[in-house]
Amino acid sequence: MIDELNKALDVYQKNWEAEKAQRTDQAFFSQLQPTAVGWKTVDDADFDTRFAELRGLADQIHMGWMNGRWIAVVHLREASLTWGIAVVKLMQRRPNSTDAAGLDHVDFLSPATAAVEDIETIVKREPNLKWTPEENGPWRWVSLWWDGSEAKLRTDTTVDVAIRELQEVTDHLKGKHD
Repeated sequence: MIDELNKALDVYQKNWEAEKAQRTDQAFFSQLQPTAVGWKTVDDADFDTRFAELRGLADQIHMGWMNGRWIAVVHLREASLTWGIAVVKLMQRRPNSTDAAGLDHVDFLSPATAAVEDIETIVKREPNLKWTPEENGPWRWVSLWWDGSEAKLRTDTTVDVAIRELQEVTDHLKGKHD
């Protein structure tokens, strides 16, 4: 799995650098930090096999049921991936989805922007850039699309999402309900 991830990330990184070179706001795009890679699996067996391999390399794992599928956020304890990425989001495809399996996207943290609206303002000014605002519950980000690739520009990390999900569970256990 790690070799597959790194090969896919090497191709992705070359394509990202080419896309980034076309952007007018070089300062913004240069400060983006890759923090996680999303990998989609074809079925339960594929998910379980890949999860077992990643589990052996991990020091932290969070699994959540979201949109009718399992997503595992895996922090690699020693083996970092291309770009120094150490978090893998292993995702089952959504029910009835025909999305391709394999590398789905890379999450980029935008430390220079305080809100997703700031990212939207910047990408709106970029010529010939396909992007969409996206959200899932309280989480918002901007997805960029080019040549079959996706980048998720965020002001938080996947680990922040896991922390909040676990905080909601502990709040529920303690009787704190919204």
